[in-house]
Amino acid sequence: KYHVGEMILVSGTSGTGKSTLIHKGLGDNAAKCGCIFAFGKLEDKLHSPLSAFSNAMTCLAKHITGEYNKRGELLSGRPSISTMIRDKIQSEFHDEDMEQLRRVLPGCAELLGARSSSLFCPSSQADAATLLRRDSSSKLGDVKRRVSLALAGKESISRMHYAVRRLLKIVCSSLKGVVLFIDDLQWSDTATLDLLKSIVLDGEIPSLFIVGAYREDEVPDHHPLAFH
Repeated sequence: KYHVGEMILVSGTSGTGKSTLIHKGLGDNAAKCGCIFAFGKLEDKLHSPLSAFSNAMTCLAKHITGEYNKRGELLSGRPSISTMIRDKIQSEFHDEDMEQLRRVLPGCAELLGARSSSLFCPSSQADAATLLRRDSSSKLGDVKRRVSLALAGKESISRMHYAVRRLLKIVCSSLKGVVLFIDDLQWSDTATLDLLKSIVLDGEIPSLFIVGAYREDEVPDHHPLAFH
């Protein structure tokens, strides 16, 4: 059983077998223990922010709604694991947070469930722009608008981090254990690293183990990974 807030980083030069070691050493053992091993990989510098984490969460969601759900099916007449997780997600999340999760984690749509028919989700950034539009003609108004949009952007990121952490708490507390593997972190973006840091420091996500791998010869002192 994995404890709260655990993460390790595996480094080495290209071709030294980091990914194979993690897949076979952790992936195979996780499966034997009834845990889920989910994998996401950064693709050079062509990826979009959070893409590797999103891919890992898609892999996790597919395990829950597919193969894992069949293996963990409960007695007849009682809901499956995926149904219980979905119901808990929908009962604990507001529509706006659900939409944010759908945007960040599009591959988790089946696990998150159907959209609300009365959805109205203005973003914080859009609200700030609307409130300050009347002042945009003046220099002072322009400064206010820029500051408010920057603050709204930080608030939106903070809310996204919180929503992802809440989602992981629900999922991980319903399973024996989850291993999330993010490969090729030498190509990571700041958004991915900030989110991973937020998850690790949360302190309340049970049975979650995060593994990252990177090429040490491609991480200079100014690299975002060096500051995390």
